[in-house]
Amino acid sequence: MGYNSYVDKASNKSLNAPIEAPSRAEIKRGMTIAAQLVQRYGLKYWPVLERLKHEYNALDDREALLASLLSDVDKAA
Repeated sequence: MGYNSYVDKASNKSLNAPIEAPSRAEIKRGMTIAAQLVQRYGLKYWPVLERLKHEYNALDDREALLASLLSDVDKAA
């Protein structure tokens, strides 16, 4: 998916529409792009890569927590 398709997708969003959480694939793609920016332009883009990594890990943490809590509910039932 190219840059222009993201711009087109973003411009079609309503200002009042709820914000959707990015998918794991979208975060991974963002990390790849951020890594390329760091490689090409230097460490000034490193915080972007760190933030995306944080979001990627947080997604794993949320999924693990939900699985654990729902497993506990199933065992109690």
